[in-house]
Amino acid sequence: MTFVPGAAPGDRVRARIVEQHGNYARAVLLHRCAPGPAFRAPPCPWIDACGGCPWQHVDYATQLASKQSNVREALARIAGVTDAQLLPIIAAPNEWAYRHRIRLHAAPGGLLGYRRARSHDLVAVDHCLTAEPALSAALGPVRALLATLATALDDVEIASNGRGTVVVDATAHGPFRDEDAARIGDWLRTTPQIVGVAVRGRTLGSIRTFGATDFTIRTGDDAPPITQRSGSFTQVNPQANRALVRTVVDFVGGGRAVLDLFCGAGNLSLPIARIATSVVGVDADAVGVADAAGSAAAAGIVYVRFEAGAAARFRRRRGLAGADVVVLDPPRTGAIAVAQLLARLTPARIVYVSCEPSTLARDVRTLVGAGYRVHRVQPIDMFPQTEHVETVLEAVLTAR
Repeated sequence: MTFVPGAAPGDRVRARIVEQHGNYARAVLLHRCAPGPAFRAPPCPWIDACGGCPWQHVDYATQLASKQSNVREALARIAGVTDAQLLPIIAAPNEWAYRHRIRLHAAPGGLLGYRRARSHDLVAVDHCLTAEPALSAALGPVRALLATLATALDDVEIASNGRGTVVVDATAHGPFRDEDAARIGDWLRTTPQIVGVAVRGRTLGSIRTFGATDFTIRTGDDAPPITQRSGSFTQVNPQANRALVRTVVDFVGGGRAVLDLFCGAGNLSLPIARIATSVVGVDADAVGVADAAGSAAAAGIVYVRFEAGAAARFRRRRGLAGADVVVLDPPRTGAIAVAQLLARLTPARIVYVSCEPSTLARDVRTLVGAGYRVHRVQPIDMFPQTEHVETVLEAVLTAR
C-alpha cells in the first residue's frame, strides 16, 4: 500500500516514493494526471503549506465513507471484531466553519499561524475555513496585540465562548512580563469582540487572566449549560458534540449507576446524570472537575459528584465505585491501563468514546479477551476535512 497525500480516491497521479516500510510506503504527489470522481479543488489558499486540513480536496461523501471504513478496518484488524453492529456514520452538521476553537503557533513580531505538514515551520494565515467566522475575524486584532507584547508566546488558542464573543488563551515561552498587563487591558477595552485573555506559564498553575475567560457549552437544546474556564478540554465542534452526547446517553440507557472516566468539565457526565440513578465523574484536570461540579450545582443536579485524579489510580483505589456502566473518553493515546483494570473488574457495560480508531481497537482487544462483546459502534464526524473520526463503542459483558 502506498500513501500519497494530496491524492483523492480514483485520481491518476505521478508520485515519488520517499519512505519505504514493511507493508506500506509514503510518496509525494508530483502531478495529477487525471482527477477521479472524489476530487475537488480545495478552497483554502494555504492547503499546500498548512498541515491542518489535509482532506479538503476530497468530496465530503467520500470523506465520510473513508472514516466509516477506517473504524471498521481498525476493529477487525487490531481487535478481531467483525460482528458488531456498525451504525452509519453521523455527518457533521457543517462541513466548514465548525470549529469553536483553534490553536495557533506564535513567533516574534506578531506572526501567527499553523504548522507546516510534518514540520515545525510556521505558516501564517489570514483566516481559517474550518473555524467559526468570529475566530477568523479575531486573527488580525490578536496579531496586533502580540506585536506589542514583551512576553514571548508559543501557542495561542482563540475560542468562541458560547455567548457571541471570543476568548484568547496563550502559553508563554518564559515568564510573564508585568508591563504587558496594562497593554492587554488597554487592548481589551478597544477590542469589544474579544472579552478575555489568559496567559499561562510553563509552571503548573501559573496563569494571568484579564477580563472574562470562561465558556458556556450547551450539549442540547434542553440541556443545562456547562460553564468552564479557558484551558479545560472542550470538543472543537459544538454541533457535532450534540450528536456525540445523544449517542452516549442512548448507549448508557436509563436507570444505571455510571462511572465517567476522563470526564473533563462534565460534557458527558451532566447529560447522563439526567437519566442515571447516580454518576461519578473522574478526571486528572482539577480545574475541569471543579467546573463540572459548579455546573451541576447551578443546574440543581444532585445525583452526580466529581473527583480529581488519574483514572487508573481511581480504579485501583475505588474499583467500580458501585457503577454497573463505565463511560470513558480518553485522549488520542487511548487508555490501555484503564482497559486492563476494567477487564479484571468486569462492569456489566462499557461505553468507550475515542477520537483514534487504532488505540480504541487496541484497548477493545483487551476487553474482548476478558469476555466482552462489542454490541454497537457509532462513528461521528467531528472533524471534517481531516482524517480524524470520533467513535462511540458499546461493549457488553457476556462471560465471567
